[in-house]
Amino acid sequence: MKDAPVRHLVEYAAYLAVKGVVRTLPHTAARSAGRRLGAVAWRALRRHRRIADDNLAHALPELDAEERRRIARGAFEHFAMAMTDSVSAGRFDLEELCRRLELVGWENLQAAEARSAEVAGGGLLALTAHLGLWEMAAYPTGIYGGPLHAVGRPLDNPWLDRELVRSRKRFGNELIPKHGAVRRMLKALSQGHRVGLLIDQRARPGEGIWVPFFGRPAYTTPVLARLSLRTGTPVVPIYGFAAPAGRYRVEVASAILPEGVTADGFEGDAAVAELTRRYMADAERMIRRHPDQWLWMHERWKVPRGESPPPAAQESLEES
Repeated sequence: MKDAPVRHLVEYAAYLAVKGVVRTLPHTAARSAGRRLGAVAWRALRRHRRIADDNLAHALPELDAEERRRIARGAFEHFAMAMTDSVSAGRFDLEELCRRLELVGWENLQAAEARSAEVAGGGLLALTAHLGLWEMAAYPTGIYGGPLHAVGRPLDNPWLDRELVRSRKRFGNELIPKHGAVRRMLKALSQGHRVGLLIDQRARPGEGIWVPFFGRPAYTTPVLARLSLRTGTPVVPIYGFAAPAGRYRVEVASAILPEGVTADGFEGDAAVAELTRRYMADAERMIRRHPDQWLWMHERWKVPRGESPPPAAQESLEES
């Protein structure tokens, strides 16, 4: 777009203005301000409000219209709060951030690393979702055990992307650009590093497989499963959440082991699909616990151009 450089500068100027205001507030007040911004977005973004309601109606059909509305509005408020929280938390040095962190299930990560050292020569794969405060979920690994190499797509706006990269690398983590990431992921694993990936977004056309997510076929990246099966590396789910008084809680679940699917008789592509299904099931488990903290306004179940679900999955889509 011809106006992209101008638009990018305007967006960046708006970001700096918001950042300046947020940094003048106490951290808890910054969170509250984010929720208020989210409430405004809820009223203004009608299309995304409809997407959220439709997703909730299909994913959680037991809910009535009023409960869907409450959860969808909460998701808008939470997403905006996650943004202001991240900006506000940029003021914390290492000591202050650690003081605010509560780690739950950290022994699961340690056990997975010990197992990886035994069967895969080291390294670890981590998954998370756009749930809670996902940016915060990555920090403890870099602080307490060496860098997490997080896979992500750079932002379209180069000014904002530099801000995001600076934030994500503050406490020792590294970034892997999503395009052509597999080779760098393998290299990081071979060096004994941790590699993290957000599992819950729709995969690009030609790069995904169909697995169930809230009872509907969802086009999902199989990269984690393929790497886990190829290297024998466990996959550990890690999720971050806001806690009272401006604190954070990071939860680590039990590792999902590649040998678990082979022991159950899955091989080849079936093993990749089954492992990916288990990853999505773990994300679903956590989203059900915190339904107003996930991005329901994302078109997660949309069929990518040029793709079509297998017959059984297609029937499920038509029924929904």
